[in-house]
Amino acid sequence: MLRFVVLSLFLVAISVNAQSLKLNTITAKGGVIMPESPWDTGFLVGAEADMGEVFNGFVLVPLVTYWSTGYTYSGTTFDLSLSNIQLGADVHYSLDNVAPGLYAGGGLAFNFLTSEYPVFNYTTFQFDQTGSDTETKLGFAVLAGYNLKLGNMAGVVQGRYNIVDGFDTLELTLGILFDMAK
Repeated sequence: MLRFVVLSLFLVAISVNAQSLKLNTITAKGGVIMPESPWDTGFLVGAEADMGEVFNGFVLVPLVTYWSTGYTYSGTTFDLSLSNIQLGADVHYSLDNVAPGLYAGGGLAFNFLTSEYPVFNYTTFQFDQTGSDTETKLGFAVLAGYNLKLGNMAGVVQGRYNIVDGFDTLELTLGILFDMAK
């Protein structure tokens, strides 16, 4: 219930200030995902869009991210895999008074989690079939990042901690910003 109330207030606040929103930059990002144990470190790719200020100093950043990870039981011949498509929105707050380019924030996202696992075949007495489960979970995130210059381009380094019911992850990403305001 608390998640629903927070999400509702967030959406109302954004809609009140929607007149001033426009696409400023798009960020293509890649990096690593570090889920809770026992899952292995995986990879992620994604994109974000800077839509401008929704409040004084708070920037709206919709995002889409895909990541995948796995887990191998020691002493066995089968693997588990887990992937996620994350759709959400963050709010970034500039900390330029601390260090130019530094920001912190948080956000909400829908996580479309898919797990694949081996299924024991009682005919062959082997794990030669695959099963899968999919579930959607709402998650929260806290993050910090730093905008930097990469030659003639701009980049961003970001750390993000995702809090999803029963499954938390840490993301470390590097992104390239494409200026859309020109």
